[in-house]
Amino acid sequence: MYSLVFTLASVPLFAGVTNAILDGIDARDVYEEMEHIFVDNSGTNSDGFINAVTPCSNYFQDRSGIEGEQSSAQWVRLAFHDFITADIAAGTGGLDGSIAYEGNRAENVGLFINDTLGFMLPTINAYLSMADNIALGLVAALSTCSGDSTGIQIRAGRTDAIAAGPSGVPEPTTGLEETLAQFAAAGFTQEDAIVSTACGHSLGRIHYTNFPDIVDKSAVTGSNTHGGVGFDGTPADFDSSVVNEYLDGTGTLGGPLITAPNVDDRSDLRLYNSDSNATMESISEEATFRSSCFDVFERMINTVPAGSSLTEPITPMAWKAIELATDINSQGVVSIGGRIRNLYNTGSSPSTVSYTVSSDAGDLTATSATSSGTGTSLFGKTTYYNFNTSIESPGTTSLAFGDVTYPINDNIFVLPVKSTTSGRNSGSIKAAVLTSLISSDGLKVVLYVPGSVSGTRARRITTQTVAMTQYSTAGEYTLYQASVSGNIGSGSGTIVKVVMGDLSSPTVKVDIFG
Repeated sequence: MYSLVFTLASVPLFAGVTNAILDGIDARDVYEEMEHIFVDNSGTNSDGFINAVTPCSNYFQDRSGIEGEQSSAQWVRLAFHDFITADIAAGTGGLDGSIAYEGNRAENVGLFINDTLGFMLPTINAYLSMADNIALGLVAALSTCSGDSTGIQIRAGRTDAIAAGPSGVPEPTTGLEETLAQFAAAGFTQEDAIVSTACGHSLGRIHYTNFPDIVDKSAVTGSNTHGGVGFDGTPADFDSSVVNEYLDGTGTLGGPLITAPNVDDRSDLRLYNSDSNATMESISEEATFRSSCFDVFERMINTVPAGSSLTEPITPMAWKAIELATDINSQGVVSIGGRIRNLYNTGSSPSTVSYTVSSDAGDLTATSATSSGTGTSLFGKTTYYNFNTSIESPGTTSLAFGDVTYPINDNIFVLPVKSTTSGRNSGSIKAAVLTSLISSDGLKVVLYVPGSVSGTRARRITTQTVAMTQYSTAGEYTLYQASVSGNIGSGSGTIVKVVMGDLSSPTVKVDIFG
């Protein structure tokens, strides 16, 4: 049963956060994108992110269920391997996505990099970096495997590396002194090292296909073709069994890195016993195990390169606008539309939602359409409402409903309804600018385009700037258009905005074009 004990967020959410995470991207968009992936788990508006680790035993790559792999364990391992080569003193490494460039290293043997980052490709964009996806993956895995979706406070805003980081992930044969030195460089004490290792090894298995000198070939069966052997008797439950089986000498005794035939491969034994098992004893009680694990994992995913700015902790929002789009008709009447999401964990959602648009002329209150979709979440249930209304323009400043307020920019805006994509590689983008604000700078469309990096699982965001040309007028506005090419089709993850000198529009996803 998932924990539904949480506080739904109300704005303001962004005190102390810089205006832009990636140049030209607003921190609110970054925050709300991660909230969306974490909260919208199934049904309307879901990206299916959480489904990969639901149930905890699931391996999304193997529908037959016979390989013995586990996505939740892969996601935890990926975050740890990305983090552990951090150098706190130098301000480098940590959760920075550099693991995407490091898949060929012996220290990263296995499927976890290609599997996980391959799955996350659709949710990597200018709002949510690879590193943010990796951090969210760990939190999602622990949420489904522990039944506690509030144990770790997740933040967004991590910056992606553009190349491999240093090697140094501890391996089974790595000596104790070297292992502790690597943890220390990353900002973790000996106790932290023991706790994070035990916590990580609460999930999943070690496989014969990756470590044939550690796991006996007899582990390979028709229902376990990769020869996975668990670290404890409950590899699909995030619990203290790994600690207690080790201390009590029961079950799997703490796993193959305790009992490996070659003493040199017993890295967990060396680490756990390095303080005469004092730390393992201290986390043997279930509640202490969980709180200790959540603490080290939260510090781990918040270890980022110097100069990074993370958002406030992501809190599920009771009320939220999605797919906001501004449009204009031939007479110059501007309208705003999209969907309103209501998240709730008790009672039921309303049949319609009232919203208020504020302008220099005053407030206008309108009512949404009836429910247009529903979903389920780790945090409750969701209901969606379509809305669209004409606004007083120029001069409209905000949209408000429930306990949230969104700023409205009716001076310069993309026209998603009039913009189109053709296949995956071309499109036409249209926008409007208040004629009185037009400058000699000209209007340009900026595209934030995710692209692959040859030979890696990395996803890198590049920006393209294309000049736009005037094609019409509508009331007090001048309309512009531009033909664009590249990876911009629906599902590409491309995000666009338009700029003219110091004027800048809100960003929109090409997925809502047309």
